Amino acid sequence: MTQIGSRKIKQSELRQKEYHEKRENLIEIYRNLISIVNLFPNESPNDIIQNIKYGPNYSLEKYDAIFRSLDYKIEDYEKQKKFSNLDYEEKNNIEIEISNIKYAKEKLAVNRKSYHKAVKEYSSFTNSDKALFDLYASQEVRNYLVSFEVVIDNVFISGMSVEDFNDPFKNIIKISRSELINAMRKDIGII
Repeated sequence: MTQIGSRKIKQSELRQKEYHEKRENLIEIYRNLISIVNLFPNESPNDIIQNIKYGPNYSLEKYDAIFRSLDYKIEDYEKQKKFSNLDYEEKNNIEIEISNIKYAKEKLAVNRKSYHKAVKEYSSFTNSDKALFDLYASQEVRNYLVSFEVVIDNVFISGMSVEDFNDPFKNIIKISRSELINAMRKDIGII
């Protein structure tokens, strides 16, 4: 009876040691991955330009095409302002559109910078830590990472909207990021 008990204790100690080693290997990897996924913007370029009248459509990471199109729209509105037959309300509406476009361009510039930085960091992660991640991470965490990658591709390559970017319960980037982080926390025993 004592041999069975001592064997179970040794097996339990081995499992605890393996779990501890796994946790030690994953903590730094998960910390890096969390900082990278938090770099991705919470709204898509199409969400930013949705309030522009007859605005362009973003897809395939073509920020420059969006900026060019918005510059052409500003140029066109500036020409329209010079018409002498416009009343005060029409000129004011044109000024509002120009202001909206300039604001959207500023937000797009920040969005592009964040997105490119996140992509660069994620690429670095896949080149350096992905092997250890694949070795030690649970299947659930790997599945949520794939899901996050699909969401990012859908938003920044296919040009999908994130739904309601202000609502954390409807924003698909925030939801996917949260699911991934919670799976990592669960995998190392924090929750």
